[in-house]
Amino acid sequence: MRRPILSLLAVLMLLGCPPAENKKDTPAPSAACTKFGATCEVSPGKLGTCVAKEPCPTGDCFICQSQH
Repeated sequence: MRRPILSLLAVLMLLGCPPAENKKDTPAPSAACTKFGATCEVSPGKLGTCVAKEPCPTGDCFICQSQH
């Protein structure tokens, strides 16, 4: 009974964690919000989501809001 469990544990230890995702494959977040729900960058390394600001006196009604 212990042998299968120990074997599974040994395999898991050998495999370790999967490699980190390559960030170059994903597009960079846009600097300016142009569409509701789009991904943006609040500050360097901090992601956000484009939301509409209320009230909107000008044509630029989207701001980048932090996701946290």
